[in-house]
Amino acid sequence: MSQKIVFQSKIKDQLFDFLKSNHQRKILNFLNLHDIYQAENEPLFRKSILCEENLNFIDGFIISAYFSLTKLKRVPRIRGPTFTRDFLSNKEQSANKTHIFIGLEKNDLEKLQSAFPHLKKVSAYNPPYIKGLKFPKEEVEKIANMINKAKADYVWVGIGCPKQNILSAELFKKSSAQYFVNIGAALDFLLGKKEEAPLIVRELGIEWLYRLVTDFKYSRKKVWRSLIGLKNLSSIELEKKK
Repeated sequence: MSQKIVFQSKIKDQLFDFLKSNHQRKILNFLNLHDIYQAENEPLFRKSILCEENLNFIDGFIISAYFSLTKLKRVPRIRGPTFTRDFLSNKEQSANKTHIFIGLEKNDLEKLQSAFPHLKKVSAYNPPYIKGLKFPKEEVEKIANMINKAKADYVWVGIGCPKQNILSAELFKKSSAQYFVNIGAALDFLLGKKEEAPLIVRELGIEWLYRLVTDFKYSRKKVWRSLIGLKNLSSIELEKKK
């Protein structure tokens, strides 16, 4: 039997407390049903999120509902975009840290600093587009050197799943940053480059329907894969409390 993907059951405030007190290096992932589908079909991606340095959080409503039903208790979710916005807004958490944003252009970084003026030690890099899932060795080395030179505390990777997770797993081995945070389109939402679903839609867990209606051409395949991903729920489990 293949190794199951383990999810954390922390709420956002518990995650914030953990990030302040933890001294181990970690990779943070916010996964939904479509990501579970991809993990079953992309070996590189699955391998990247199964490494022991990963902390996987429930982003999708269906995964939260599945665990809540099977555990007979409420199991919360933490949306990647919500975590990103709240963390960067929290001066106590983010102000005195060094941040690198992978997937942003220089003008994007200026907009981000305008939105969060307390972020002083920040830089950005937007890697070239690749057709495959794995960046060339030279590109990984280049980014790792940037991270080490900056002495980054947080590396925010927003180039889409599963590329971002595979890249973070490689960079983790070659750099010294304490946290890699894979956040997908979160920065695009923050900067207004993409429209985020209304709050009520997010709370009801029907973002997939909103995307399907507002961007059918792009979202139809993702929604279909998410439905297929329902059969893979047996491949995930909730962390066991120590």
